[in-house]
Parts: sequence; C-alpha cells; structure tokens
Amino acid sequence: MPFQARVFALPKDPEHPEHYQDACAMDAAGEIAVIADGVASALFSRQWADILTRAVLADIPDPANKEPFAAWLAARRQEWSEQIDTTGLAWFQKAKLPNGAFSTLLWVRLLPVESDQPGAFGASRLHGFAIGDSCLFHLRGGELVRTFPIQKAEEFEADPLVLGSVDLNRDDLIEFKQLDEHCYEEDLLVLCTDAIADWALRRIETGDPPNWDEYWHMSDGQWEDEIAHLRQGRQMRYDDATLMLLRVVPETVQAEAVPADQKPTAVETPETVEDSPPETKPEQQHADDEADWMGKFKSAGEQFSEGVELASDQALRGLKKLKDKAIKKYRQKFKKDKK
Repeated sequence: MPFQARVFALPKDPEHPEHYQDACAMDAAGEIAVIADGVASALFSRQWADILTRAVLADIPDPANKEPFAAWLAARRQEWSEQIDTTGLAWFQKAKLPNGAFSTLLWVRLLPVESDQPGAFGASRLHGFAIGDSCLFHLRGGELVRTFPIQKAEEFEADPLVLGSVDLNRDDLIEFKQLDEHCYEEDLLVLCTDAIADWALRRIETGDPPNWDEYWHMSDGQWEDEIAHLRQGRQMRYDDATLMLLRVVPETVQAEAVPADQKPTAVETPETVEDSPPETKPEQQHADDEADWMGKFKSAGEQFSEGVELASDQALRGLKKLKDKAIKKYRQKFKKDKK
C-alpha cells in the first residue's frame, strides 16, 4: 500500500524563506517518506538536512547495522563537504565551520508482512527509524495509535540527538530509535518537525488532540494563517514548521510523490564582510539588489528540481506563493526607498 500526501511548510520568518532549515521528501512509489530538521545555530544545516533526506530515498540505510551505516554516513559527509561554499564566510563564521552542520532525521516506509502474523490480514508493516525530535503521529479512525520517537512534551526541553556533517569522534553516541508495527488502509501518518510536534503533544496531554483530518482539507493559505495564529497566541513557538500528512491507500490508487524541492527554501547564504565596496549609484544598487535577491529564488528552484520527477502540486504552489509574497514586499520597500 502506498501513501497519498499533503505537505505544508512555513519558515520561522516567512519574509526570509532562505533561512528555512527543514527538509522532507517522499519516493515516487509513495512507500517511503522522510523528514529532517537542520539546526539553525550551525552553518549549512539546510544543505545537510536536504542531503540526508535525498540519501534516504536513494539508498535506505540501516542504522542497526553499524558498519554499513557508518559507510553511508561517511558518504553523506563527503557530499556535504563538497557542496558547501565557504568563500563568503566571515571570520566568526569560519570559527564554527569545523563543527559542521547538524540535523534530526526521521523516515518511515511500508513493507509486506508475513501472512501468518496476528493481525496481518489487510495490513502492511510500518517500519522506520528516527534520531532527534522530528515526530510521527500514527492515527487510525481519528484515534491516536502511537507517537514516535517522542512520547511526552517535556522531552522537547532537552537538546535532541542529531546527526553531524563532520566526524567529531562522537559517532558512538548516535542512537536511532526504531519503529515496527502494523499499518492499515486509511491510516493517517503525520510527520512533523519539532515546533508542530511539541504543540501537538501538549494538546494531546490536555485531552484536546489536534484534528489532523481538518489539516488534510486545508488550503496553503488556511494552514499558514493557522500557524500564524498559533504563534501569535504563544501556543506554538516561532520556528520552522513542516508537516507531512500521509494517507495509506490501496495499491490501485496512484501515490503522490513529495520531492525535496517542495519547500520555501533557498541555499544558505551566510553574511559576508566586504572591504570598501565600489561606489554604486542608488538606482543601479536597487536594481542589482532586486536581481540578486530574485536570483536566489531561481537558483534554489533549479537546484531542488533535480533528482525527483514527480512533484507535489500543492507544495510547489506553496513555494510560489511565499516567493511572490516576499517579492511584492521587497518591491514595495524599493519604491518607498526610491522616493
């Protein structure tokens, strides 16, 4: 049985989607989904989260098998090292670079079950791994079956375990949690990063759990308004918010793939320190700034369009909406400054 998906993403600061650090994707067959949350305080965590999600789809690792997983992780670290551009880093940023980037990682997949297992009739095997505080909520008939890997909201108060893009001789501390249970047609799987997961667990603990089915039918705009309302009411903390809703459907229903390019994101562009920049006329400076700013969105779209053929129309609309909104605000500022 494959998944059908709805995906929503909103940066911590919607006016600066280039600072968005989350990543998520689903394979074209709709049988594996992955989500990651890059640590914003580290450098190039967005690239690291994206590398991890893409790698899980291309070559599913087995964290329980230590040596092959170590080789898989080493290959990802090499890819990160080759991808990042450190030429524009300021001196204080270069001091952080040896520590690398960090990210949580969670993936789930559907596998066949042995026919003689209790409860196996009509079921698939839901199997997954997680490190950190990105979470899964598994629902059946609107009722919560389980959460994974976080069980209580208080667990979000501690710093999560994460995967690092640099070998700091701490890989012996890497500890994935494993999920293995039955999953049935029409089950709903909710994958989300920590801001949403923390909010949802606190709702569950107070006896007022989220109605995830309502989110399935929301438009992008409605979801963005909902998150903005929760943030303003201090019910959800200001952080990148990413939500994947996965409905388990029969094999005869076409799955909807969610590639890594569906999020409002751009390549991380650290601040640079320039010495005596050349004098530029104000009109030309505005034109250059706008062209450069819009170019960042273009390059991001080009980068993340590679690798996965089937895109989520809903997610791409979300990216375009955020882009258009931010460009409109920039142009309004441009007109005001020009007067």
